[in-house]
Amino acid sequence: MPVSPRKIMSPAAPPLEKGAGDDQRTYAQTIQSQLADDILNGKWAPGTRLKLQALCDTYEVSMSPLREALAALAGRGLVAQEGQRGFRVAPVSEEDLDDVTETRIHIEAIALRLSIENGDDGWEAAILAAHHRLSRNPRSDKKLIDPVWEELHRSFHVSLINACGLQRLLGCYRELSDDFDRYRRLAVLSAGHHPRVKQTHGAIVKAVLARDTDRSLKLLSEHVRDSAAQIKTLFGPQRLRDACARQ
Repeated sequence: MPVSPRKIMSPAAPPLEKGAGDDQRTYAQTIQSQLADDILNGKWAPGTRLKLQALCDTYEVSMSPLREALAALAGRGLVAQEGQRGFRVAPVSEEDLDDVTETRIHIEAIALRLSIENGDDGWEAAILAAHHRLSRNPRSDKKLIDPVWEELHRSFHVSLINACGLQRLLGCYRELSDDFDRYRRLAVLSAGHHPRVKQTHGAIVKAVLARDTDRSLKLLSEHVRDSAAQIKTLFGPQRLRDACARQ
């Protein structure tokens, strides 16, 4: 079972007075960020009903910014709004994982192709540095959710496509990666160990720096699909069905 989310504000946020719109937005952004992190890290299980007063108590925030934060998270697809009945954590399914995987592959491919066309020496150096840092910090089953590895892994993948020149495209990629990584973390927590993904980062770097677009795209898409297959293996058919049934 996921662990209880941690509190984020101390001392407790006071009730908002009239004219405190800026403070409300600040509280809403803070709670939105923390709730998103807790959902993406599996601390709130898929399908969990989010009781507003309990959330106010847990995160030490007042009701108005909490509602604003939940509405924003619904727009990101991390929570589902159920009319007047409130909010639930977004569900998971094999079909949705497949959707996230293939959409990510297409978005990442566009960004990588553009980066290979546009990237300069600084872009190449950033890729080499990101790959070196990641390779020096392997995952361990002693730490199922490792924030340091997560950051290094994301930084490596972003470094590959960071020269695409399109900020909205990068934004789409980050949201898709958040969704994909949520499935991976949930699967790891369910199975108790990390996926056994083929070590292809080095081959991807070599192909990208050689400006071999076709090979780069092939290796990257295979890497993402292999990761998705490993996620399904970690979940197992029964675990994934059980997760869906709890929703």
